[in-house]
Amino acid sequence: MARKREREHDVHIPMPQHKKRAQGSKSSAKSSKQQLPQLPPILDPSIAKSAFTHVGMLNTQAPSSESYERLEFLGDSYLGFLSAQIVHSRYPNFDPGKLSQARQLLVCNSTFAGFSTRYKFNERALLPVEIRAQEDHRGKLWTKTMGDLFEAYVGAIITSDPDHGYAIIDNWMTELWEPLLSSQVEADEINRNAKQELSVKIMTKGTKITYSDDAPMQKSSLKGRDIFSVKVCYTGLGYQDFWLGAGNGSSKSEAGYVAASKALQHPELPAIMEKKKEQDLINAAKKKELEEEHREKGHPKEA
Repeated sequence: MARKREREHDVHIPMPQHKKRAQGSKSSAKSSKQQLPQLPPILDPSIAKSAFTHVGMLNTQAPSSESYERLEFLGDSYLGFLSAQIVHSRYPNFDPGKLSQARQLLVCNSTFAGFSTRYKFNERALLPVEIRAQEDHRGKLWTKTMGDLFEAYVGAIITSDPDHGYAIIDNWMTELWEPLLSSQVEADEINRNAKQELSVKIMTKGTKITYSDDAPMQKSSLKGRDIFSVKVCYTGLGYQDFWLGAGNGSSKSEAGYVAASKALQHPELPAIMEKKKEQDLINAAKKKELEEEHREKGHPKEA
């Protein structure tokens, strides 16, 4: 589903109440990354079944309500509203451009796909063969499907518990988003070592990190300066152009640093780092084997 949101006041949704969190709490962010919040249950078994059923698994006579499409629509809409309210409240000094950037990090497909994977929704989902075939290399269709599943799960919680579902989602998502919320950086707090840090964490032989334009350069309506948008993607170890983050800045260089800072907080990063560690061990073993072969043949050791 497209990330562009409709105005939420056209839908009757009760206004959630948010607790203001301390922005400087590193220990809170760290604990949130280490342990997932408990997964709220879907109370109605029939709705739970629909939440994990792709429309491609239904026969042509089945109503669309038996797939997750309607639930995804509701979840997508509410998460858009909730994320906008949270970033507006949490970052009073952000201009509209930075608020949009902060919200996009919360609601993009790759973020939701990461949540789905960590909660093992992929193991519960009923998916067509052509989508399931992308699970190992996590292509764009797989990422979108996992993102849709997460939105559908949110919609299912709301639908199965109309009285308390919104409050449950409010509390759950605020906690789940906390590491990403803590990663937001002001322009004067840009980590200019972020690219190097990201490279050290996930780069190995056969992998690639690319920085490219995320949107055409635009003028800030508030400050009259150029605003550049850069995204960072990762290829290798089973990933193909995997979106890790995006950032805005007064130059492409600055936007790239911000994008790398966001990438360092991406929920999929620990999994990539683990794969990189395994690949490094394989590479080291191959190098050692090659060196031993050279010694046996009387060749000098390679530099």
